[in-house]
Amino acid sequence: MSSDPSDNEQTNAAARPPRAADEIEKDFLDLLMSGIPPDVAHDKFERLWDETNALAASSMMTARALPYIALLKRMHTAFAERYPR
Repeated sequence: MSSDPSDNEQTNAAARPPRAADEIEKDFLDLLMSGIPPDVAHDKFERLWDETNALAASSMMTARALPYIALLKRMHTAFAERYPR
């Protein structure tokens, strides 16, 4: 048994069913409103982006991908405006 917390997070993430785009978007909007430092926000954004992108890719060429693709577009625009580099 590993004591590394990241191992537990990965195991729990693998056991959960995929999240709906609106659930991910809620977390994203919470991130935008949080006021956390940019470096922390960028890390959280990357995790949300990776999750959304993976779900879009796994359902590519089906209608299930459309909400995730639309969310990726909104996330890109909103995050770039809120946290410019």
